[in-house]
Amino acid sequence: MTDSDRRPFIVVGENIHATRVLLRGGARVAALPDGTPALPFTDEAGADRFLPVPAEAIEGAGEKQKVKHVKAAVLAGLADGADAALGRGYVRFLARRQAEAGAAYLDLNVDEVSRDVDGRVAAIRWLVAAVEDATPAALALDSSAPEVLRAGLAAASRAAGAPLLNSASLDRLDVLELAAAEGCPVVLGASGAAGMPGSAGERVENATRIVAAATERGIPLERLHVDPLVLPVAVEPEVGTWFLDAVRALRAAYGPGIHLTGGLSNVSFGLPLRRLLNDVFIDLAIEAGTDAGIIDPVANDPRRVLALDRTSRGYRLAADLLVGRDAFGMEFLAAFRAGELA
Repeated sequence: MTDSDRRPFIVVGENIHATRVLLRGGARVAALPDGTPALPFTDEAGADRFLPVPAEAIEGAGEKQKVKHVKAAVLAGLADGADAALGRGYVRFLARRQAEAGAAYLDLNVDEVSRDVDGRVAAIRWLVAAVEDATPAALALDSSAPEVLRAGLAAASRAAGAPLLNSASLDRLDVLELAAAEGCPVVLGASGAAGMPGSAGERVENATRIVAAATERGIPLERLHVDPLVLPVAVEPEVGTWFLDAVRALRAAYGPGIHLTGGLSNVSFGLPLRRLLNDVFIDLAIEAGTDAGIIDPVANDPRRVLALDRTSRGYRLAADLLVGRDAFGMEFLAAFRAGELA
């Protein structure tokens, strides 16, 4: 693919998600005078603020203790107490960072805020109201529960356009019905009735079936974001190639009218130097034909990705790992441990 063939890359900013964690001892978590962990942020007036983290948003122990920072903010907002304004300010801060880094959509997910659906419904209503007018970006609503998706849609003003629904699949056709009824773009996952696909061919077959189901419901191709599914290469060395091959096949089948996307940072789970690996995989995915991605543009700026030196040793070692030429990353990890990829 030449530069002239490339379409604008649509960034779905993934980081306003209740599963997201920060190391308690890391740079993005501070401590209040009484030792309570707190999340530093800058409010819209430019003032430095600190959101105290409730115990419900802390997991683990010792040096590896983690803070679920988005969950902390949503819990503070829902409690409607002294920290409610700080919770709102924190998620608006996250939204501004994502939008300023190039996000066209802000992916919101509250599934880990509460175990019961009513709690998640209240959480998505609060989160939509808190962030929707913080930036010019549109919203993407992500949930395993259709009730939560409907509540998010009902709460949205849609000033920046209809929210993107994340996601439909062959075993979640109700999301297609919702997207058709509400005029929303929708992510179509390529999972099948038996679960995750085990090859490029299965991805293409499942994607073809879910695209047909969407078009049968009157959803035009330009509102479809097909996700051939990215899995960690640390678990299965071929998954990067399966994804890229599926992208090429789907682009050839549907042409420029459809969007091809994916949770591209999933590929690097469990490995060091995730920023490098994600940068290189985003570049490989764009080259294969993706025109969208669910990524954190603060960590993986697409502008930097497109300027990568493909001849560098770091790029070549990362690419070999990502497409299975360096199975389980033996060469990549050796170079990392030797300090050659710093």
